[in-house]
Amino acid sequence: MNKFSIIIALMLFCIVGKSKQSYEILYTKQINNSDNIHLIDTNGKTKQITNNPRKDSSPMLSPDGNFIVFTSERVGWWKIWLLDIKKKEYLQLTNSGSAEYGPSWSLDGSKIVFVSSRTGNSEIFLMNRDGSGFINLTNDGRSDTMPFWGKDNRIYYSSEVNGTYQIMRMKPDGSNKEVLTKGSGDKLMPQLSNDGKRILYYGNENGNMELYIINLDNQEQVRLTNHPLIDMRGRWSPDDKKIVFERGNKGNNHHIYIMDSNGNNVTKLTSSGYNYAASFVSKNVSLF
Repeated sequence: MNKFSIIIALMLFCIVGKSKQSYEILYTKQINNSDNIHLIDTNGKTKQITNNPRKDSSPMLSPDGNFIVFTSERVGWWKIWLLDIKKKEYLQLTNSGSAEYGPSWSLDGSKIVFVSSRTGNSEIFLMNRDGSGFINLTNDGRSDTMPFWGKDNRIYYSSEVNGTYQIMRMKPDGSNKEVLTKGSGDKLMPQLSNDGKRILYYGNENGNMELYIINLDNQEQVRLTNHPLIDMRGRWSPDDKKIVFERGNKGNNHHIYIMDSNGNNVTKLTSSGYNYAASFVSKNVSLF
């Protein structure tokens, strides 16, 4: 093979390698009213992570790839649980008499932010990874939900402001709360992009639940989806190039999809069961 042929072969290898780039995604699959955590990649490979007769849901991988925090009904109403992946050990983190859900990791993986109504209404709480040190971060008497710990070390969440859910953020100690959006329509589950420039969320500003992006520098809003079914719970890939989300009718037709971060190339990943609450596996980590 001459020098020119080698160069062409290397170029083709790079192109094919890029086209086959795959992402791993954790999600919840319901089969016969039993919800468990599953794993799928964008090449169609699958793996079941949990196998419990009660419901396991909403998995989030720790930054180091060693733990999965999730919501479960293993001992009754929704509680926060932790799976040590290497040891295959489970630890119940919360145990109040109310529903607790929506966990999200701190940047160093030492803390978890989540939602609890243990005080009478939905508030954002913080705890250590072992379930100790509970702190009510919002404590404002209104409904606060769907927290996400951004790469800027701010906690983004949805809060009911004058009857409508708006996007807010605060420091990890609960200080410096800011309302980032206004206007009609609920804006739910805000997710800061890894580059810190955009917020992904889903909302009903145009009548149906769709996915949107807000650019933080100029507050420009971009609508990503426009579909008769419900599009919700989107999350960024580690490189911000992709968005995973769920689309369905909240009944027997609910699946995980992936698309480019500009809304193009929408691809359906699941084909059976009721599927929801997807999140990407951390960069340079594989759970297969």
